[in-house]
Amino acid sequence: MVFNNVLIFATYFALIMVLITSGWRFKLVGLAIIYLISFIVILQIWPVALASVKLIAGWMGIILISASQYTQGDENKPFLTIDSQSIFRLLIAALVWIMITAEASAFNEWLPIPYTNLYLGLTIVGGGLIYASVNKQMFDVILGVLTLLAGFDIIYSSLEGSALVTGIFAIMIILISLLNSYFSPTSEDMVN
Repeated sequence: MVFNNVLIFATYFALIMVLITSGWRFKLVGLAIIYLISFIVILQIWPVALASVKLIAGWMGIILISASQYTQGDENKPFLTIDSQSIFRLLIAALVWIMITAEASAFNEWLPIPYTNLYLGLTIVGGGLIYASVNKQMFDVILGVLTLLAGFDIIYSSLEGSALVTGIFAIMIILISLLNSYFSPTSEDMVN
């Protein structure tokens, strides 16, 4: 019970890092924490080998994204800048998380999986959906989609334990991360 509450609060912390921090490094640290949390949750029901595939694929995707973002040069950005867009994202996320908290038990009757897995999965899906939908930069949209997929993975892994689906999901995460490097502006584009 205490361990599940720690996972829930760590998920909220990581999602808030993704939603309202300024620099891309802090956002990727938040996504890495989300992948670690999903690994811990999936590890409770799957073997270590299959659960670690999900963690390794997620962290490889983060490395690919950080390699393409390295030329952006936001070393001087502070950890947190309070602007209207960050406040809006945080308030919308709080509203979605309140709705998820109110309706998670009803969803749990429909999906017979552990309550913590369902709650964490829905919370991460909600945060990723918000982040992908309110941003217009490709990096932010891809970060939101990867967050959304991490939450969906928690829910789906609680229902199905297939090695083939795990491999396909890992390839999909890496390909989505490669999209960021394809669509990210190069240093020549930033000068022009």
